Amino acid sequence: MAALLGLFGFVVSALAQTIIFPPYAQSGTPTIEWTLGLGSFDGPKMNFFNTNSAQWWYYDVVSLDLTQSIVITFLGNAPGATSTPATEVPFNFIEVNLQLPDGSLAAALVPSEAIIMTTNGDGSSAVFNQSGYSWTGTPDVSVYTINITDPVNDLYGSIVFETVRREHILGGTLLVVEHLGWANAIPDSVATVTLTYQGQAISYQGRGYHDSNWGDQSFADDLGSWYWGHATFGPWSLVWWDMMDINGNEHQLGYAAYNGIIISNTCAGISVRPTGPNSAYPPVAGLMPDGFYIQYDLGLLNGNLVVNVTNTQSVVDYPGLYTRWVGSVVGGVTGETTYTGVALYEEMGG
Repeated sequence: MAALLGLFGFVVSALAQTIIFPPYAQSGTPTIEWTLGLGSFDGPKMNFFNTNSAQWWYYDVVSLDLTQSIVITFLGNAPGATSTPATEVPFNFIEVNLQLPDGSLAAALVPSEAIIMTTNGDGSSAVFNQSGYSWTGTPDVSVYTINITDPVNDLYGSIVFETVRREHILGGTLLVVEHLGWANAIPDSVATVTLTYQGQAISYQGRGYHDSNWGDQSFADDLGSWYWGHATFGPWSLVWWDMMDINGNEHQLGYAAYNGIIISNTCAGISVRPTGPNSAYPPVAGLMPDGFYIQYDLGLLNGNLVVNVTNTQSVVDYPGLYTRWVGSVVGGVTGETTYTGVALYEEMGG
């Protein structure tokens, strides 16, 4: 997986194009992009969804005091992505998870009709028809805005992500493991949330993140368990993904930037392990760690980045299957300044 820089960088290269994904599977075999080419970095990676193929676009924001967060996932062909029977979930839908300032949690699942997606340069814009949810992105992926008009769940407003442009290498692989792609469009940003939920004003600024995954078979058919997350602490931005595939082989993906400059972007050299008396590796169902210890070898010139993440609140929990947290961060390069910050992260499997 050399040239993984393709997962995290950009070049404005593509003319504006629009594609429509209907709310049902189409027959045939789609053309799927596994290698970074001249198309939009954050756009569709296939020309249509058949029964098995799917793509989803993920966004999150965590407040700097860790009391609020929001995660929004836009799914195209949810049954294909999750192996859930088509009779149980909408084909296209949006999932929203809210962590509210009083400590309570809220969730919504919003069905969508056709997905209308327009790409321009490396950015994308999308309307999930009849859902009230959409986003717009600039060609250089510097500003993204999610707009929400959801009367069913009484959720309205916008979320704005402001980041910096990053470059990529054409021809770099987008594969994480066989059958699964990953494009990390916004590893870190300043995000502004301006929403109302059931009459309650939600307004804060935090750290934002956005990526996309896609594949030609169910996510569960590719991976057994994983730790994934992102953190911002002082000048550092960090993304980690330490996973086991269904054959028990470990795969590691890491991204680190210092003051917006990419220091490392690799498929190896990063280790993520749970901490606390209830931790286990690989994950064991029912054992919830207190946090995670991350070591990232940044190379001979940049040293070893060591990070401790401590859980503050679980914001999504499916016992024995999946947990998402927000938490505090302490970290830095060994022998240099230590910084504090915030993170949003998850454990799957066990």
